Amino acid sequence: MKNSKHLLLVINTPGDPFTIDSGASLRSNLFIKALSEIAQVDVICFSKNNIVSDILNCNVIFSQLIWENKDYWEVIRTLLCMTIWPSNPYSYFQVNKQKASIINSYLNKKKYDFIACRYVQTAIICGLLDYKDKLIIDADDNLAAIKKLQVIEASSILYKWKKQYESMRIPKMLRKLFSNIRCSFCSNPLELPSPQTIVLHNTTVLDKPAPSLSEDFTPRILFVGTLRYFPNKHGIKHFVESIFPQIKKSIPLAELQIVGDGEPDFLDYLNNKEGVRAVGRIDDLASEYQKAAVVVIPIYYGSGTSVKFVEGLLMNRPVVSTPVGARWYSETCRDRIDYMLAHNDEEFISKTINLLSSPTKSRDMAKRGYVIGEKMFSQRKFCEIVKNAIIKL
Repeated sequence: MKNSKHLLLVINTPGDPFTIDSGASLRSNLFIKALSEIAQVDVICFSKNNIVSDILNCNVIFSQLIWENKDYWEVIRTLLCMTIWPSNPYSYFQVNKQKASIINSYLNKKKYDFIACRYVQTAIICGLLDYKDKLIIDADDNLAAIKKLQVIEASSILYKWKKQYESMRIPKMLRKLFSNIRCSFCSNPLELPSPQTIVLHNTTVLDKPAPSLSEDFTPRILFVGTLRYFPNKHGIKHFVESIFPQIKKSIPLAELQIVGDGEPDFLDYLNNKEGVRAVGRIDDLASEYQKAAVVVIPIYYGSGTSVKFVEGLLMNRPVVSTPVGARWYSETCRDRIDYMLAHNDEEFISKTINLLSSPTKSRDMAKRGYVIGEKMFSQRKFCEIVKNAIIKL
């Protein structure tokens, strides 16, 4: 069926939005699918060449990699502009004139009812703020929260100071920007940049839950996440060094399976630990959940919401998480009933051992978590939120 509404979607990331290889690419893919169900979608990709859409009612009309030019003077410029015009979006990102020109050429050829993009910086860099009355932005994680995380990761004093300064100035800019555009989404209601922003949860790439745990399950602990991302790398390193050894003392047969792309040296470091197996990135993630007894989320830094948490729920496995790993989900899921919340290492150890020692408790907790996940955080619910929001426009 041909849709009467037409929407232009701008993608400004190097990857292919039609190939799902991460939580971010999954969110982009679901966002496109939801939009294509209520409008004819044309996509401009400033990413890899020869990208082809496999989604009905969605066509890629431009695909080419065009980079932004950044240098030392750009850092100085943004610092000065942030100080003088903190509410101005262009104080934080510069318009790429080539990208803006390409987009404008298509907008001049065809009338679009809406213009959508992923991320605030995409809207600014690609000159989309000129079309505020038609603009839809999926911010995903709050940009200010991302900057706070970048402070922790910063390798130089200048970069650390710049990111700290940005995190303090950006919230005012975001409130003004989101109050002037047509529609916006954000993944965490605790970090909404504006009262008008709609909560759009993260979800999982997996669409079929694992079978219920058997009575004689193997005490295998599972962690999933790219190890090239600082919060994941820091968290699993701490878990391997300080938490898992204590679990293994109590349950000698306990195993720790770590899934996620990482630097070879770090994977080797993990694999040298007793009972630990870091397999890197794999194609069949569903089978790892089927073999797991408990999913752990030892995350101590982050923004937005954790895909790992909702994925554990939707894969029918009990979850043990730090407060950061369970951010926002702790508002809807109950500690010790739907999942286990670990405020410190001692709680992480004791609660994981508790689940590994009790098949019935683990199975019942997983079932309750799955019901919540399916009702509130599924792919179906994600698309429903997007479609309902756009239809109301």
